[in-house]
Amino acid sequence: MLPINQFNPPLWPKPPTIGLALGGGGLRGAAHIGVLEVLQAHGLQIDMIAGTSAGSIVAMLHALGWLPQDMIDFVLELNVTDYADYVNNILAYILMGLHTILDRMAWPHRWLPSAPMGIIKGNRLKRLLTKISDSKDFSQVELPLLITATEICSGRLVCFCPPEFVPILNSQRPEIVFTGECSLATAVRASTSIPGIFQPIRWQNRLLVDGGVKNNVPSDLLRWAGADLVIAVDLGFASQANNEIDTILEILLQSLDIMGQTSTEIRLERTADIVIQPKTDHASLSEVRKIPAIIEAGRQAATSVWPQIDLLIRNFYKRRLATPPYSL
Repeated sequence: MLPINQFNPPLWPKPPTIGLALGGGGLRGAAHIGVLEVLQAHGLQIDMIAGTSAGSIVAMLHALGWLPQDMIDFVLELNVTDYADYVNNILAYILMGLHTILDRMAWPHRWLPSAPMGIIKGNRLKRLLTKISDSKDFSQVELPLLITATEICSGRLVCFCPPEFVPILNSQRPEIVFTGECSLATAVRASTSIPGIFQPIRWQNRLLVDGGVKNNVPSDLLRWAGADLVIAVDLGFASQANNEIDTILEILLQSLDIMGQTSTEIRLERTADIVIQPKTDHASLSEVRKIPAIIEAGRQAATSVWPQIDLLIRNFYKRRLATPPYSL
């Protein structure tokens, strides 16, 4: 007599829902493109994607259906003037420094004129994001997309996501502001508002800055959103020589990266199955000439980690096959 499973062979188990989390890192975020290129070359299907700061830009483009080569062509044609509209009053820079110094010394400075909240206005970046996103919002994107920002006044994390995800995520993490009522361009503009560099963006009476202040690699959001397996790309921080850190802005950027790294490592240890860490050199927002090397660093990192990803997926199927009704 033939075994019953030869008459009724078990169905192949449902594939895992795979989430990809892309972290912040300024211009070094171009490494995410190299990572995506390798993952797609191996046929990996990404079912949901989350991004913070620079990672939010690449995550948005992927959710919109851009191929890695499309992204490469786009970034290689970028000029600093395409996204950076600097505050053009030299007095503004002086006032920023004076306000910072007096704050540190706890001295009153109300007699000073108000200083700008960033040296880059961000209007040009917002127009660029609106153009490449075709003015779409989160309800108009098929691939689930999650983007983070930080409400600077309250310190709360804000997560822009598909509208249907909001009640699910709200029930799990009520301390986070989840919303689907926003354009992609506005969400990414908020997520990339590096404190001191880009001016914050106002949204629904909230003042929003870079999502990396609160959650630089949002692997946990993907886990709460239902991902079975989470792959995270952590750009970390790039160490610099002593003579390279010579302005208050360099100190600010490096300090933010360092402060956020410890919490990022703890979060990834708890919520990411695989962490890809491209080894990139430091790159300021204006050093677009470094983009090809940064993309290549992403390719190399993803290639070296691919055997672990492949094994992770194989083990997932093995566990599913060993669980009824697959084991008969």
